[in-house]
Amino acid sequence: MGAEATSLTCRTHPRFIEEYGPFREVSLCASCPAACDLLLGSTAPLSFLERETAEPEEPGDPWLCGLLPLRERMLRELADRPRPLQERLEAFLLLAAEAQILLDEDRTEDLAALAADWKKRETAVPPGPGLFPHALRVLSKLEALDGDWRELLRRAEEAPPAAVPETLLERLGTYFAFRYLLKAVNDGDLLGQAQFCVLMVLTAQRLTAVCGFWEAVRRLCCEVEHSEENLEALRLAFLRDAALSPGAFLCQMRS
Repeated sequence: MGAEATSLTCRTHPRFIEEYGPFREVSLCASCPAACDLLLGSTAPLSFLERETAEPEEPGDPWLCGLLPLRERMLRELADRPRPLQERLEAFLLLAAEAQILLDEDRTEDLAALAADWKKRETAVPPGPGLFPHALRVLSKLEALDGDWRELLRRAEEAPPAAVPETLLERLGTYFAFRYLLKAVNDGDLLGQAQFCVLMVLTAQRLTAVCGFWEAVRRLCCEVEHSEENLEALRLAFLRDAALSPGAFLCQMRS
């Protein structure tokens, strides 16, 4: 029936709007049941609509010139369906790690070339237990919006991972990658944003055993994405907690 038939709340929530200067990105949050249905109601690769407006362009951050093609390459890695999803998630994270080196060295002009020419190299993984159950315990220490959230996380510690179609996990990873990777223009922490994207996919898969995949995605988005404090706490945890290091991610994906 069109936007005119919806309430003010549904026209403005749960939309996230990011201003990047020359363009604006608007996305729905899967905490909304209708948005979750849109995200998980198809197994086709997730794509995004683009349109031109008459609004004057604002200058963008200089890092955008490198981060935009890098995000496109990372999204292509996720969408490369002939490969197993775990392998794609690993490539997604390894590419982010190499790009982070360039960002740390203020060589953002080299990001586009990295995006174009990058090839996955063999990477040794340090011994370790992987992310779980530690990651679930870290999430349980964040601010909880609903009373049963911590109980769901506790039950997920004991439940074996459930089978979820890779096409849906891919769509979820693409959703998070589109939403978060460009936020690195704010603090230069591309690797942390990539770790967040992968953690959300793996955690949703883990929670599926206790509440189903649809509800796992909706609740995870509600509890984490709607709290800037929780998002910031996770970003700091990636930097400070060795059990959430890139090596721990690789251990988990190769287990």
